[in-house]
Amino acid sequence: MEDNTHNVSVNERLKSNKGILILLVIVVLVLGAGVGVMFSKLKDQQKQSAEVQGILEQQKQTLEDDLTDLQDQFGALQTDNDSLQHLASEQQVKITKLLAVQADNLYKIKIYQKELSTLREVLKSYIVQIDSLNTRNQALTAEKQELTRTLSQERAQSARLTEDKEKLASTVQKAQVLSVADIVVQGLSNRSSETQRVRRIEKLRTCFTVRENPVTEAGEKLFYIVIVKPDKKVLPNKSGDTFSVQDGAAVVYTDKRTIEYENRDIEVCIFSDNNNQLTAGNYEVNVYCDGYLLGTAKFELK
Repeated sequence: MEDNTHNVSVNERLKSNKGILILLVIVVLVLGAGVGVMFSKLKDQQKQSAEVQGILEQQKQTLEDDLTDLQDQFGALQTDNDSLQHLASEQQVKITKLLAVQADNLYKIKIYQKELSTLREVLKSYIVQIDSLNTRNQALTAEKQELTRTLSQERAQSARLTEDKEKLASTVQKAQVLSVADIVVQGLSNRSSETQRVRRIEKLRTCFTVRENPVTEAGEKLFYIVIVKPDKKVLPNKSGDTFSVQDGAAVVYTDKRTIEYENRDIEVCIFSDNNNQLTAGNYEVNVYCDGYLLGTAKFELK
């Protein structure tokens, strides 16, 4: 009886242990399946993460390339406007700082994208301003060239007018110059008789005709005579005074006389003292008025 009871108890324990074993097997199988599913999901997540990271890296590289290109475009801007040139340099510095940021997540990449968009708009505005300034500068340059050309033409015209005026003034001045004719020099003795012998001459009389000139203004005219002796020296006046010719040179004269000119022919005679300076030989007399040499004649004393 006891053996039967013992056998029943053992069988029951075996059955119980078998059930537990089966349960453990089921649990292990369930856990294994769960781990497999989790491992599969983890693998999928890792794959997706790698794909996302690759996309982020690609976007980052693209943004960096775009920023570098923008930086080059800002550097390539050409303008004489110091303010715009300074602003363009500031944008280049800003891009350099952006490129130093490690855009390793979506948030930072979005910052890149936003800044990139802003920088593109800034670049467009700078290009518009520079084009406007260049257009204006071209217009100003063209206007300056036109003004320079006009000024050059006006100066050339003014120079021509001045030259014409000077020529006209010179022509008028020359037209106003008097002329003389029939210059004759005669020696006079103390009895006023004519002689060409030096030892008998007390005075020299120089006579000439001032010709009619309607262009010359009527009024007082001062005439100078310059008698050149055989030794090529001038027979001077008592004071050794001079007068100025047209080129500004000072010339010692022999004698002078003022007449009243009335725009018609008039006979003029000027007397010069001997002063014991006369010698035999060939002489020359020059007649001047207003600084112009009007006529020359030669004579001989014995």
